[in-house]
This record gives sequence, structure tokens and C-alpha cells, in this order.
Amino acid sequence: MKIPLYCDSIGYDWNQPPIHRLNGYYAYHWLQTESGMGMVNLDHQHILLKRNQGILCRPRVPHEYHPTGSEPWKVSFLSFDGTIANDMAHFLKLNQFLLVQAVSPELTAFIPQTFNQFKPNDNLSLPDQSIQIYKFIMLLKQNELLNTKQFQSSTITSPILAYISNHFAEPISNQDLSKVTSYSVTYQNRVFKRLFKMTPLEYLNQYRMKKAKELLLTNAALEVHEVGIKVGFHDTSHFIDQFKKFYQTTPSHFRKYI
Repeated sequence: MKIPLYCDSIGYDWNQPPIHRLNGYYAYHWLQTESGMGMVNLDHQHILLKRNQGILCRPRVPHEYHPTGSEPWKVSFLSFDGTIANDMAHFLKLNQFLLVQAVSPELTAFIPQTFNQFKPNDNLSLPDQSIQIYKFIMLLKQNELLNTKQFQSSTITSPILAYISNHFAEPISNQDLSKVTSYSVTYQNRVFKRLFKMTPLEYLNQYRMKKAKELLLTNAALEVHEVGIKVGFHDTSHFIDQFKKFYQTTPSHFRKYI
């Protein structure tokens, strides 16, 4: 029976010994560092594979790898092939190898979470296993997009920044922002935080504080509670508390002495 994608081998928490494959491996091969470090030599390159980094190699690409450093090199691995494997490699833009410098939590968890599903070796289990490998390839692609700043900016961060700029005076939740980006709250927040070192709601609070500061400095006729309302705080006490945390003074004191 021809299978679109099938698992050749899979494992995790593996103490990786030195490997020398002058003729490469006969299947696509994923190797990811869990702890320690390993040196991978292939395609005339020497690649230090650190924790949470991984590499996918094409079949028959000569390579070797070995532990390096003072601690054991623990890895997870997955080798696969199938009738659509080459098409999937093209989808990933895979040349001789694909190096992943920062592996996502979802990709890291894939092998331990699905390991037991690959134990059965019968015709009934093979279709489900094929689906799981397809998911693994999609996670690789998603991981690539997650690390592409142009993609992050155009599809996630820019829409969030624009929405906050236009609606900061209104109540805004993570779910509201998710509707704007069309991505899950978890995914969009991870992307946003990777670029801005804060969550979207933390950025919203910072944006509101800066707007409050501008109003306090430029519009003396506005009462403190009115400033709070104009920047999205309908509870004056909460506004004062947040302003004090941000600027180490109350709005009234800031206006009086700045």
C-alpha cells in the first residue's frame, strides 16, 4: 500500500552518539537538540545545533554529526518518506537541508506528544500516522512564518498597532485583536511579544499612558477623570493607579509640577 507520508523512525530524550553517513540517510530526517549541543557537518558547512534548534535533511545528503561540549547531547528525531514527501519538501523550500534557529513550543512538543501513535505497525494505523507527519510539516512551515519579520509585521503586528491607535479610548480585549488579525490569541500574542517584548494589552496600556500624558500637558481644561475617559479608563481610580505605576506620580501631581 502506497502511503502519502510514513514514519521511518521517531524518538526523543535520546543520547545522540556520533553518526557518519557518507551516503546520507535514505529518508527525510529531522534532528532537534533538547539539551547539550551537537556539531552537524553537511554540504561543506559546520553547524552547531544548540538547544531548541533543529535541522531537516533531504535523503541521500552525505552528513555527519557528533556531540560537542561538556554535557550529553540529547535530541529528538523523526525520519519519514512517502509518495508526497518530495512535494512537501518543495512546499518547505527545502534544498539540501533546512536549519531552524528557533523551534516553536508546538514543534518541540510534537514528537513527545505523538510518539505512541507511531508504535503500531499495521495498515489501520498508517493513515493516521501519515496525517500526523503532515501536521509536523505544517508546524515546520508555521515555525518559519513565525520567525519571518515581514510576515509578522504585515499580518499581525501592523493590524494590532493600527487598531490600538484608532480605538485606544474603547474597551479592547485579546479577543478583539484576534478578530483583527484572524489568528488565535496565543499565536498573535507570541508573535507580538517576540517583536515588542510585551503583549498587545501591555502595549495598549503603555499607549494609553502616553496619550494621557499628552492630554495633561496640552489641555489644562480637562479634569483628571475626563482625561482617563478619553484614553479608555472609565474608572478614575484605576486610571490614577495605572498612571502612578507608569510615571511614579499621580496625574494631578504630574500636571502641577511638570
